[in-house]
Amino acid sequence: MAQLTTELLSIQYDTKMTTACPVRLEQSLYIEEQALPRYLTGTSTLNLFEYYQAECPQLQKNDYQLTEQFQQIINRFPHTNQQVQFDGKGSYRIKEVPICIATKDYLLALLMPEHYPDFNEQLTKLSRLQFLEMTTDCQRKRLYLDGTFGSRALIEGVQEAPVQAIQKKLTFGEEYYYFGFYTYAGTIQFLPEYQIETYEQFHETYGKYIYSVTLKKGNQVVPLLWPDYLYHQPENHLEFGLLADTEAQRYAPFQQWEAGEEIAVEILAEGFEDVVLTTTMKQALKQRPMLSKRAYSLGEDVILSVDAELLAELDHQAQLTVLKGKECMNHPAVICDTKEERLILVGEQFTEAGHYQLKINRSNYGQLLFLFMLREEH
Repeated sequence: MAQLTTELLSIQYDTKMTTACPVRLEQSLYIEEQALPRYLTGTSTLNLFEYYQAECPQLQKNDYQLTEQFQQIINRFPHTNQQVQFDGKGSYRIKEVPICIATKDYLLALLMPEHYPDFNEQLTKLSRLQFLEMTTDCQRKRLYLDGTFGSRALIEGVQEAPVQAIQKKLTFGEEYYYFGFYTYAGTIQFLPEYQIETYEQFHETYGKYIYSVTLKKGNQVVPLLWPDYLYHQPENHLEFGLLADTEAQRYAPFQQWEAGEEIAVEILAEGFEDVVLTTTMKQALKQRPMLSKRAYSLGEDVILSVDAELLAELDHQAQLTVLKGKECMNHPAVICDTKEERLILVGEQFTEAGHYQLKINRSNYGQLLFLFMLREEH
């Protein structure tokens, strides 16, 4: 018989059943009978691979690396939740993640360390480890004997502590297809009656507490990194987007889709209830619509390559709008032509240089948004 002593417990164990150690933990491992809580709790810092592994087992560590372009963006728009930290090496980690451990797993790992090295390595990273004896608690990620973490969940028999209600206050603002570098993008904002109209109001009310945004399509979960999702001045909403034309595995579920597929956006924020907003995907186009270039000279025709099926509907069904600042031109006031799967905006109708937006909205295909610039010749 031997003794295991830690800061949390002292317990006798043996390799065979004895009067002193009658409780079987594992083959050839028995412990004394002692009343112990079923779980221990603590907190740990997890990298995103560890945090999302249970939901996204198909992804590897390098799938969570930020591209150089994204790292440039976060220099301009750093993450606003202090719980989420950039590690300086191209990835994020989440601090103070609530963790739970089954007491049996804890004992097994300490008594048979050669069998559970990954668990014990994670154990060394835990802070505030204690037995769970409270009647209320938050959702926690369970640490398993193989060193991986499960999905967030309430511990069995434990009631969740109060959190702020937010679900019914939020809604989709806009949804865009084939926008910029993205296949699918959108915004999430407060309903008008809550009068969250500025960046500062959004930040203080909700934004600075957000630490995780994921999209679910079918049974596939897409974890978004800042700046796959972000909010920035002067906007009063959260924005998200799925990159197009990339080999990155995180975006794979959105490289193709069927009309009517349900999409769920889940937002986790400190002190708030989990938010899940759903929508359905519109019909995909056969080819990605693209402007012939991003900047044109004044008087030059603006050319958009787009599916013939959508072009055929422009005259009588689809809404087409050109915006410059607060100025808005709606079809049929916009002078355009269609030819060989191209939408041509006649350049002579635009007399001012500057930034423009072209919107095409059709119920079957959703909203398409394209940005271009008109420059004066020098």
